[in-house]
Amino acid sequence: MKILNYYRKALSYFSIIALSTLLSTIITGSFNMGIDGFFHLLLLIICLSIFIGTIFFTYDKYVGPKLRVKKIKTTKFTDFLKVGFKTEKDYLIGKINGYTVIIGYNWRNSNGSESLITMILFDPRINGEHLNSYFLNKWQESIKDDYNYWEYGRLFTDWPYGNGTPKLKSVLKKLDKNTKLISRKGLKKIEYPEWKKEIENYISKVKN
Repeated sequence: MKILNYYRKALSYFSIIALSTLLSTIITGSFNMGIDGFFHLLLLIICLSIFIGTIFFTYDKYVGPKLRVKKIKTTKFTDFLKVGFKTEKDYLIGKINGYTVIIGYNWRNSNGSESLITMILFDPRINGEHLNSYFLNKWQESIKDDYNYWEYGRLFTDWPYGNGTPKLKSVLKKLDKNTKLISRKGLKKIEYPEWKKEIENYISKVKN
């Protein structure tokens, strides 16, 4: 992710907080901020956004990869080696019901917490056509929890540590269930190198 995206996220976060505070003071009739005060608030938001955005970018870019390598050497992950998974750089890769599965560590998910993540890969092309967002959104609406996400070419599952340590048996059970779900939808198996190439080509076409 480019560093500007980190700044945008931080800016959005602090802007929402500031706007909420301002609206609250206006509603309660306690608003007394002048032009100078507004300017100083704006400057504070920008400075905080740059500072926090830089911290998260640095962590994701330089600290995160090393931390992932360290984490997959812990029992939570090495247990998967016993059922056929192999270590590849900072993630594990294996097969469940013939589908390629990637397992890794995420130091900060969308809620800001640590998590174990799994990705079941599938061919995002149906009869030579790219799988469109209509189907992905439709499938996503049918999911009854907040931890499974249909994305282009993969079914992503997040296992937050805040919900308890992910157990090998539970993760394998979910992967078995999800691979069968993918199969029922007629989505074909695909090897990681081919999948990566297809995703990169798709992203390149979308940007152009």
